[in-house]
Amino acid sequence: MVFALQILEYLAQRRSTVGVTDLARVFGTTKSRIYRHLQTLMAAGYVIQETETERYRTGGRLIALGRVVSENFELMSAARTVMEELRDRLGHAVTLSEVELAGLRVLSTVAGTQPFEIGVKPGSLLPAHATAQGKLLLAFGPDAPREKLLRKTLPANTPQTVTNPNVLREELKQIRKQGWATAPSQAVVGLNAIAAPIFDATGALVGTVAIIDLIQFVPARPTPEQIRRILEAGKRISANIGWRGAS
Repeated sequence: MVFALQILEYLAQRRSTVGVTDLARVFGTTKSRIYRHLQTLMAAGYVIQETETERYRTGGRLIALGRVVSENFELMSAARTVMEELRDRLGHAVTLSEVELAGLRVLSTVAGTQPFEIGVKPGSLLPAHATAQGKLLLAFGPDAPREKLLRKTLPANTPQTVTNPNVLREELKQIRKQGWATAPSQAVVGLNAIAAPIFDATGALVGTVAIIDLIQFVPARPTPEQIRRILEAGKRISANIGWRGAS
């Protein structure tokens, strides 16, 4: 596996195609060993072989992976200072989530100032209908995934989870109007979050920023300051990645 990655790195650094013989010479190994690893990389879509020359270069999957990593790094860099300032002002844990094909995934967190830790683990995939962040994805994201979800009965994470698609549809209308979302005790009893969307330069939803705490500190109807601060944080992070506001 390590050797395959070394081959991939070498190909990524080259501006021209490379043959098996060249790679064997560079790495001081046999052509059969190089060929075997290239076949594995080709099967995964990270390397392609040109038909006419039989030489190799990086494939589209590696380019796509690099773009995703770059975008994630850009989003985290754009959000970190804003998240820390938000935590310092309100004291709550702050999470940054990113939009991906599977839904909304937690990308980064900043711990709150309380002696006990409240938050969501990075890498967690958030249920779209039962979290403040997920509701933003439904409200501001593509139509097709939303309509697919709303055509069926939704699972209940807690007794407070909204499981009626028609009720959720009405809530999404309000979220679009106000620009923020909340989900008191709907993912986990006793926890609440208030979240704001993050848009890129094209106006597409790429993520969310949220504060998370016990419901006694982030009530079902958040305080005016909490609403103002989270909206401000979302707009600042969006501006940092090129968003210039609604036209």
